[in-house]
Amino acid sequence: MDLPSFPFVVLDTETTGFVPRVNRVIEFASVQVQGGKTLEEYETLISIPEDVPPTVQVLTHITPQMLTGKPTFEQVREMIQSKVGEHTVIVGQNVGFDIRMLKGEGIDLTERAWVDTSMLASLVFPELPSYSLGYVSTVLKLNHDPVHRALGDVHATLELLGKCWERLQELPPDELRILFEIFSQSSPGYRRLAEVLPTVPAAKRPKWMLSGTRPSRGKKQVSGDRVSLPESQKPGVTLIEDSLAPQTLQRIVDTALAAKDPTWIIVKNLEASVRGLTLPEDKAQVLMPAPLLLDPEAAEALLLQQAFTSDEATLAVKLRWYRPRAHRDLPVHGEERAVWYGKLACTESTLTYHRQFSPPPHVALIDHQQLLSILEHPDHPGRAALTPATRLLVTDASMLEDTATKAFKWQAVLDHLRAAAEGRADLTGFLDLLQLWIERVRAFQDVRYLTGQDLDTKETRLLRERLAPFIADESLPELPRRDLADLERILTPELLSHRIAWIEQRQGGSQSIQSVPERIGPLLSSLLYEEHPTVLTIPPGSSATLREILPAQNLPAAQPFPPSLIPLSIRTDIALDDLLRNPPPGKSVILVGSRRVIEEKYVEYMAALEKQGVEMICQNLSGGLERMTAEFLAAPAPALWLITPWGYEDVDLPAEIVDRLIIASLPFDHPSHTVLSRRAAHYPNAFEDYFLPRLEHRLFRLIRTFCRHRTFHGEVLVTDDRLKTKSYGKRVMAYLKQFAHEEKPATDTGKSQMELF
Repeated sequence: MDLPSFPFVVLDTETTGFVPRVNRVIEFASVQVQGGKTLEEYETLISIPEDVPPTVQVLTHITPQMLTGKPTFEQVREMIQSKVGEHTVIVGQNVGFDIRMLKGEGIDLTERAWVDTSMLASLVFPELPSYSLGYVSTVLKLNHDPVHRALGDVHATLELLGKCWERLQELPPDELRILFEIFSQSSPGYRRLAEVLPTVPAAKRPKWMLSGTRPSRGKKQVSGDRVSLPESQKPGVTLIEDSLAPQTLQRIVDTALAAKDPTWIIVKNLEASVRGLTLPEDKAQVLMPAPLLLDPEAAEALLLQQAFTSDEATLAVKLRWYRPRAHRDLPVHGEERAVWYGKLACTESTLTYHRQFSPPPHVALIDHQQLLSILEHPDHPGRAALTPATRLLVTDASMLEDTATKAFKWQAVLDHLRAAAEGRADLTGFLDLLQLWIERVRAFQDVRYLTGQDLDTKETRLLRERLAPFIADESLPELPRRDLADLERILTPELLSHRIAWIEQRQGGSQSIQSVPERIGPLLSSLLYEEHPTVLTIPPGSSATLREILPAQNLPAAQPFPPSLIPLSIRTDIALDDLLRNPPPGKSVILVGSRRVIEEKYVEYMAALEKQGVEMICQNLSGGLERMTAEFLAAPAPALWLITPWGYEDVDLPAEIVDRLIIASLPFDHPSHTVLSRRAAHYPNAFEDYFLPRLEHRLFRLIRTFCRHRTFHGEVLVTDDRLKTKSYGKRVMAYLKQFAHEEKPATDTGKSQMELF
């Protein structure tokens, strides 16, 4: 294995959590390397006075009994410091975490030179969807044994560094020079890496620099399979019932491309939708939200800096290597995201953002929130591209209540404003006054709804008066000024008519002041339905249950979409525990009602499943959505993915991947939700008229998500026994029946047999 020539130490820790000084280090391992040769390995378990959390025991296989009699950190501190050395470069996977945890134990390495292999891998393996050590170990075939133990992680990290070094030696002259120039101006670890970069460049650009980071958009061959869209150019609403078929959106695009008048197709998740489509560049335009577009002037300013942080350095190299236009063109990873959104992203006032609306495209794809922002603000650059003849086709209209709530939200997050106030005594003083007001009003409540009486006080009026100069101060960045403008709106009683406003304190102490419309329907009517010819795609049979977003007047019957059916069965005699004790074959996604239940099942069943060779991926315990997706793809069958329904709606997998979707818990909204509970109060029967319809719409979307990546024989299994024990169960079963293949019931009616629709 070829490695950098400078002396370095690869280290890793296992801990009881993620917070320094609160959580403890329970294992440390290191490998010293010099001249590309391993000199010494070291590993030790460390006893702590408190218990090891059950999730950590399952993840690491480190039990309290294993720590009994082991040295305390105080007893091994000097030994660990000697193994790290004084002048060696520190190497680790997400090494910043280990450095913070060691500092919490009294070893301060924050001024040392270090290299993060996850960031280095994101630079030279742009084709990978995740850079977690477990995932890269699988796809790059690294020696990672045992997993989630300090020495096993160190061995895998060392091999990953070797793989990265191999790719660095494949760089041609221009790319190698860019890397050297930027790393030479960065943190000490990257400067040391620059000093030993290969001196003989490769002859040509390697294939890995040309793949994996840019979506393909080929010439579109329009199929004859289209949908029926209304010809009317008058404002109003037309309903089309949606389909489970994965190609539905492509059919809509094909129809719009062939139509005479321009069409804007509005989707919930723009980036995921675009990845699944073929669009002709001469007729179709993807209208990206401003934060996902690169501001060229901001990029140039970053590249002209005389010095770079480590995250700025890796992102700067990617900018010069890949010449991106948008966020999706880059493997942005880790804290690079903060650099992107803080320094590089467009705003709605940026010229680059404006240009995508000119000339107006014949077919445009745009997301819900961006469209609503255009409609709400008369001076928005997208307004000029909306001609009177433009038809607006809103897909996933059952999500409009939620996406419009976000689009019309006013919000001020105290942590964000505090960050913007660094070095500004005047803004800091104002935020101190705001904090005092928040504490007085919320009176120790985690959620405190604001009333007119709260806002009609001398203190509130003083806050409003002091806000105005900051909102007008152009020396402040645009985003904090926008938050302060939202705060001014929330603190103005006259503007809170028909709005919900509240103070919220989250676990961990983060505070925010928020406000959203009390009802979404009137806003959609005034901004959308009464101004533009609008087509909404809705779940089958839902035209009478979408009262929160549809206009009050009678609408024409919804046009049906060609039906699409799937194997779907009800097994209320099967519990989640049964599925985890006897996992089904293939790859299964299991929808669980809460993250708390997922954690409980992880602790209870993970060890047994590992012994069976079954991989179980769990939300919140297996990293973020991108990492879970990548690891589920890489996992051999049988594999289980436990995720909440709300998390699963955003899952984006290739076709022919998942064998079954198991709905273990009906995905009801929480009845005490801050916003939904207030809206539900407008209905005579909140459960039947509001929460139950939202459940039905979500079930359709979940099954449709599954249809996009199910195998040919993929099936849906619903196991929640409330379908049989609750009075509403028959209604939900009847709703599900419309999506199921008609099959004869099993001959044996005993509980061991599936009940098929």
